[in-house]
Amino acid sequence: MSMPDELFFNSNVGVVSCIMVFTAHKAHPKNKETYFGYWKDDGFVKRKIKGRYDALNKWQSVKEKWIESYINKKSIAGMSVMKSVTADDEWCAEAYMETDYNSLNEIDFIKTIKDFVFTNELYIKQWN
Repeated sequence: MSMPDELFFNSNVGVVSCIMVFTAHKAHPKNKETYFGYWKDDGFVKRKIKGRYDALNKWQSVKEKWIESYINKKSIAGMSVMKSVTADDEWCAEAYMETDYNSLNEIDFIKTIKDFVFTNELYIKQWN
């Protein structure tokens, strides 16, 4: 499961975190599909003094969706996928996720462009 960005917000090091679940001493059956969760949006917000917290009270419903998806091994667009992999394949959810273009809208598109421009302006100012 790919976990939210800045999960360890107060650390001095940027950490990309994921969870992998294995059963000891048990080989993975050939052609068995593996569950990949893309669990980036947990509903938490980041605030300077409080760090990451559930300000919008989204966590409980997000957690329930994640657990249901994992237990039932459901493929849900944008959140999880089942894929047969070997030791030579990529083992992160991002490699197999499909984008649901039906969920895109103009407001989200504009926000993403503004965020991208703002972030790059800050980066450029930092180095000038």
